[in-house]
Amino acid sequence: MDFHKQYRDMNENITPSDTLVQQTIAKMESGRPHRARKPLKIILAVAAALACVSTAVAANQEAVLRVLYQIAPGMAEYLQPVGQVCEDRGVKLEVVSADVEGSTAKVYLSLTDTTGSVFGDAAPDMYDSWHLDYPRLGRTAPLSCGCSTVDYDPSARTATYFLQIDDLGGDVPAGAFKFSFNKLLIGKVEQEDVPVTADLSAVTQNAPTENHDINGLSASDISLYETMHDYDFLVPQGTLWQSENGVCALIAAGWRNGELHLHYRTDGSLTLDNHADFSTLHLADGTERMCEYTVSYKDFDNDIDYTEYVFPMAYEDVAGCTLTGDIYTASDLMDGSWAVSFRLTQ
Repeated sequence: MDFHKQYRDMNENITPSDTLVQQTIAKMESGRPHRARKPLKIILAVAAALACVSTAVAANQEAVLRVLYQIAPGMAEYLQPVGQVCEDRGVKLEVVSADVEGSTAKVYLSLTDTTGSVFGDAAPDMYDSWHLDYPRLGRTAPLSCGCSTVDYDPSARTATYFLQIDDLGGDVPAGAFKFSFNKLLIGKVEQEDVPVTADLSAVTQNAPTENHDINGLSASDISLYETMHDYDFLVPQGTLWQSENGVCALIAAGWRNGELHLHYRTDGSLTLDNHADFSTLHLADGTERMCEYTVSYKDFDNDIDYTEYVFPMAYEDVAGCTLTGDIYTASDLMDGSWAVSFRLTQ
């Protein structure tokens, strides 16, 4: 979910007056203490906005205040980023704000390319290497974890993120926390609705297959997860189509038992998390059809992922269908060590 866009769209018509902004700036610059106030729970929208403007307030107070007023009018003068920082390999990690309530912990952070030569045009990805550690003695229940990119400002070379952990073992205890990660996926590119210009007019019926143990399965039929451990994949027939960057290719197409089978290859799935989604096709009349299931296996030695997409359909409909896909690639995987410790209270 794009939190930045969502809350901007919801609140784009809420704008503070110039007088209100200038009065608040004057109050902040005067150094006068604010009146006593109970601690505020930092709502998602406000924390996301703070992450998006994680540079010091003094550097651009008016711009910061306008953003905060758009999202939470009347609260801006009481909200300040609480930044704790570390840096490695030219990348600065700043935990902008964090919150814990019940069994949920939330963290808003930014990553800044201090050299100007690391991130490029896209926000990096922590490649599922991140951890939010806190005391969990005696707990065996799993954690539900999620990470979303909130925004990327290429001019400031700063990416901002929202992390959430739900502890299925109970309330998250207040106290010491440590956020860390050790990998960054650099140069991510997302290509959507890429046309797969393969000729399906003469798709082979009952094409030869070869059996492989599967590493991945996606299906709506839950029983398949219990029964399917290997699969008869189409034998590669050559390059029927290849993406412009050469990462993805359609290597076999066949029809059997009332189903169209499309076998794709993706290079660099392990080292760069390159992956693709070719689960949609369009019939000649424009009807969109989703695949019933996908199965995959990996060639670990050569870092190649093989995935077969299965579409139930009549053979006579195959020739007129068109294919598209979404392709996700990266240019580099950076190793490093980033860690920030902080304390949270319920």
